[in-house]
Amino acid sequence: MSSAVRDLFRRAVAELTTPGVEAPSAEAAALISELCGISPAEVPVSARIVTPAEAAAFRECLRRRLDREPLQYIFGKAYFYDLELEVTPAVLIPRPETELLVDRVLELLPETGSLLDLGTGSGAIALAAAKHRPRAHVVGAELSPEALRIARNNLCRLGFDNVELVQSDLFSALGGRRFDVIAANLPYVPEADRPLLAPEVALREPASALFAAGNGMAVILRALDGTAEHLAPGGHAIYELDPRQALPVARRMAELGFAPTIRRDLAGRERFVEGALER
Repeated sequence: MSSAVRDLFRRAVAELTTPGVEAPSAEAAALISELCGISPAEVPVSARIVTPAEAAAFRECLRRRLDREPLQYIFGKAYFYDLELEVTPAVLIPRPETELLVDRVLELLPETGSLLDLGTGSGAIALAAAKHRPRAHVVGAELSPEALRIARNNLCRLGFDNVELVQSDLFSALGGRRFDVIAANLPYVPEADRPLLAPEVALREPASALFAAGNGMAVILRALDGTAEHLAPGGHAIYELDPRQALPVARRMAELGFAPTIRRDLAGRERFVEGALER
């Protein structure tokens, strides 16, 4: 017997109402919207009959989601800022709070300035900035060859001509190049927090892009040590981090000659530390 879209929705909500899935109705609507090509708002009430191919795809996608695979990996894409990006388990899924980092980058970046996105992953920060500063030059640096391949796929599909992607361990491949803005969303989750994370994060997203030693600050502090020599005069650096790291990172910035500012996310958490070199 054929099912209507709304019947699939009810089934998906029932199965996704399980510990750890925070918004089963929203997830069910998003999943079925993607499969059936209708808006998420229509899904709960739609009487359209589901095709056999859609029903089979639904069963497989629901199985994967119940196995705690993120929807973004199931469908191979994520939405960030005003971009649709390819994502795979080789890259982190871009987070909404990182959009605030892009907002600040765009405030700081001159129209014809230069930006370095350190640890670019899927290219989210670099590509969002490049779209809104088409005359700026944007460099995305990434250590992982697999992640860099995804970033290049995204760049190729979007067709921006002001983005350069390089394989680099932080600044290692950048020589003496200097930038007006350096932005970074580097690994910052303390290893001790791994058991506290949802399986979608701890077991599915790339550990090398999530976890760092030294209470999560090892990679950020290593990057800070090379930041000043890669900033143009009057330049700014901004790092996304765990709120528990904001004060120690700000102190380290001050020791390195920066005037640091701690910025909060929309939930009021100390999510970013920004620094300008004191002259």
